Amino acid sequence: MFKPLHAVLTAVGMLALSACSSQTAPSAGAALPAESQTVTGTTPAFSDLSSQIVYGTVTSVTNRPYQVSVTPSTELAGGWCGGTLISASWVLTAAHCVEGQSTSSMRVRAGINNLTTSTGQLRSASSILLYPGRSTSSDAYDIALIRVSSPFTLGSTVQPAALPSNTVEAILDVNGRSATVSGWGKTETGASSPTALREVTIPITPTGTDCGTRPGNTICGKYASGKDSCNGDSGGPLAATYNGKFYVLGAVSYGPTACRGYGVYTRVNGYINWIYQQTGVAAQ
Repeated sequence: MFKPLHAVLTAVGMLALSACSSQTAPSAGAALPAESQTVTGTTPAFSDLSSQIVYGTVTSVTNRPYQVSVTPSTELAGGWCGGTLISASWVLTAAHCVEGQSTSSMRVRAGINNLTTSTGQLRSASSILLYPGRSTSSDAYDIALIRVSSPFTLGSTVQPAALPSNTVEAILDVNGRSATVSGWGKTETGASSPTALREVTIPITPTGTDCGTRPGNTICGKYASGKDSCNGDSGGPLAATYNGKFYVLGAVSYGPTACRGYGVYTRVNGYINWIYQQTGVAAQ
């Protein structure tokens, strides 16, 4: 996970990243700006995108068929960012994964376990949308949508995750519940070039100060034996199952530089109206 180094705070004795703005995102029912942003520009010089999940296990896209890799065309074999397939044509990711990127530079890969493989499905981006009001100087509104150039072929290793309705959110995103985060980011060993898809299950809470001061519409990944997402996992899914469906509750946003818990995730339910307006994909 790329963790933007805007500011620091001390939380339970650990170096952690703070929210850089007290601005909060609108609620699920709030009015939305008429237009979202289309990203254009040159590639930014990120300093810590080396790429897995910390203290997790190797998994498979058969278990996480909604998991995709989001990378510039020059970084296909590296751990840049992850994303969540929400339909055959649309991917949910973090805004900081695509800020400054052009549609011609970005690629989405689905149905892969290992970043070095030539299997799976590869698509370019036809449009990239940032949530209105997103600012590179803030950790707020860290959510974006990518429309791929042609729909993915759905199957056992490529399937969308469902978006949580308010009813499902009230069941899955509460203090005391757990969710699973997956990706190709750094591991506890600090490996510089991990390639295998990994996952870890962590306790979560939408409230409280476990993760310090943070923007509205975020989920805190509470401490659990140092389990965490890390650099290279950004934008990837925080998901849980309910009634036989995978639901994407969050997208990896930021967290402590040590990657030992207290990661922060953009809360997908807080952006349900915007997602539907842009993609036509409704909550379930």
